[in-house]
Amino acid sequence: MPTGFPAAASLQSNRTFFKKIPVPPSRPTPTRPIRFPRSEAWQWPHGARAAISLTYDDGNANNLDQAMPDLEAAGFRATFYLQTARADMQLRVADWRAAHARGHEIGNHTVHHWCRTQPYLEQLGRTPAWLTRPLESVSPAEIAAEVAAAADWLDQHIGTDPDRTFAHPCGALAIGVEPDEASYDAAILQRHFAARSCLTAVNDPATVQMLRIGGFDGQGAVAQPSITHCEAALATGGWTVLIFHGIGGPSHTFERAAHQELLAHLQARDYWVAPVKTVGRFVEAGQRASGRVAAGA
Repeated sequence: MPTGFPAAASLQSNRTFFKKIPVPPSRPTPTRPIRFPRSEAWQWPHGARAAISLTYDDGNANNLDQAMPDLEAAGFRATFYLQTARADMQLRVADWRAAHARGHEIGNHTVHHWCRTQPYLEQLGRTPAWLTRPLESVSPAEIAAEVAAAADWLDQHIGTDPDRTFAHPCGALAIGVEPDEASYDAAILQRHFAARSCLTAVNDPATVQMLRIGGFDGQGAVAQPSITHCEAALATGGWTVLIFHGIGGPSHTFERAAHQELLAHLQARDYWVAPVKTVGRFVEAGQRASGRVAAGA
């Protein structure tokens, strides 16, 4: 995915087109590349200088009990990607459905959370017990069925959402022993217009591909690394996506105090904070209006 930003002259046309694009509803937040003059940067809603999407994977209960109260106290809405086969998640389906009704995006993280085994074999020397099926053994028809089954479950139990997005489990983009990204992409596009990956980059709104939206993982007890990724978006007028799992435990933990510190930072600066689907649709409209639709978008 491209990480460099286009010349300032090429962005000038976006400014004109964006005045014609309806701004998605969202609560306004207080108002290393190359730095552009503010007048020639990508025009985000509400006069924001950058966009931020906060994402939470797997359907952990602490997302409902800790992340959502913090987000809503700050006036933000986020994206939560559910693994639909998780029994503990299903026990709280009414809470997830209510979150959807309050404006959070409830996205597709597949049914079974299949991943590629090679990274685990290289790092751990074994396959994790939770990995029930390696993507290396999955066919195009099987990945299409997996994505569709999760989408169907979400439609039935959470509510239909034509703008719902997808997140690749483990950030894995391909099926098959010989990595096949095209078949995975085709399966996603049957039900979703965009997908969040784990490609670590601030997304350039002029060129980001909707199936390769990059994101940064957030873990630990310190907010500053996540804040730094957000500040990088301010420096370029870009779109930073942050990836969390557990808020306050029990695994892949981002401590709640750090989460609250991050949200306070976002409230105090010129960010537009919105779910992946909302920012993605806005970026997609801007790319089309300016004639700069990214390859693979």
